Amino acid sequence: MDMDSVIADVAQAVGLAEGRSGVSDVLRAIARAEPVAVREVSRMAELPVPIVAAVCNELRQRGVVDRARPVRLTPAGRDLLAGQHPDLSAACPSCEGSGVAAPGGALAGLSARLERAAAGAPGAKLELDQTHCTVDTKIRRVLRMHEAGALIGRRILLLGDDDLISVAIAAFAGTGGLAAGVERLAVVDSDPDVLAWAGDQIAGTGVDAELVEHDLRRPLPGGLASGFDVVCTDPPYTVAGAELFLSRAAAALAPGPGRHVFFSFGARRPDETLRAQELIASMGLAIRGLWPGFNEYLGAGILGGRSHLYHLRSTAATRPAVDGDFTGPLYTAQARAAAARPYRCAGCRAVHQVGPGGRWPRIAALQEAGCPRCGGTRFRPMPLRPRPARAP
Repeated sequence: MDMDSVIADVAQAVGLAEGRSGVSDVLRAIARAEPVAVREVSRMAELPVPIVAAVCNELRQRGVVDRARPVRLTPAGRDLLAGQHPDLSAACPSCEGSGVAAPGGALAGLSARLERAAAGAPGAKLELDQTHCTVDTKIRRVLRMHEAGALIGRRILLLGDDDLISVAIAAFAGTGGLAAGVERLAVVDSDPDVLAWAGDQIAGTGVDAELVEHDLRRPLPGGLASGFDVVCTDPPYTVAGAELFLSRAAAALAPGPGRHVFFSFGARRPDETLRAQELIASMGLAIRGLWPGFNEYLGAGILGGRSHLYHLRSTAATRPAVDGDFTGPLYTAQARAAAARPYRCAGCRAVHQVGPGGRWPRIAALQEAGCPRCGGTRFRPMPLRPRPARAP
């Protein structure tokens, strides 16, 4: 047994869209951090938790990963990785790859204030894909904006704000005596509870905030179009969510190049990542920076509780892809309900489609019935087929 053969076998068994490189990333993450939880491997390898779990199960069957939890290599697994130095990491120990670190003393009290704001915030509404980011993430996002010159003297719009980044911006500006320097701060959200809580927390900071209840599936209200230097958004982690929220961001930016968009988006399968980045380019937005795993969220979640932060800049060609009303599936649950997914039987490797309108509307139905070919009840999710390219 050699490592190349193991990696090829596991990639084929799982039906991994990332191929051999995905298995290699999982092994590297385990070797660097063992013993390590699947959630942490998911974060390091930038793969969904269920996919990492499936890879680890295949590696256990081949004697590379131990059957004990948390995840760790067997002696044979370590021998196979010998000489590759997977435990040697050049990541910055201070900022953990985010590229920013809070200056000591200068922001005294900011973290405590945001902790209090977060503690009383409305609960996350899963049907709206809400998952609150940590206080450290709130501070890092504001510092990243500050470093980019996208805070003081800027007109800033938040498209969706269950993370309360508007509160972090106001508190940061107030702490530094810069509240008057925030030229305009507006928040658009469909959740009135989020808007009410954000307004309560911003009050008294010296920053005036416009709070607008609006469903972004409809075009922006006229007073918000073409009026901002900076837009921040953390949309539903679907390609449709990225397309819609980035379109509204493009519509909100003032004309001319050099405007800022801070766009948070989770790690996706290769075809979905490609489609999201094609959308960015097709709207005339340039990627100025990308920090993997920048955002950390409360709760594990399918993406390991992390997402990437993109810093985009507008160009003379910036245009929204969606101008009018949006009527398609937007949130994660809607996207799943609208699409069938292939599952491979762990026993005979037969592939079955699971989804609405089919023989098995949910994976639980297939598990209960058993594989029609062999009767097995263990199935592994396979990558969704990419959508056909749009006609020009």
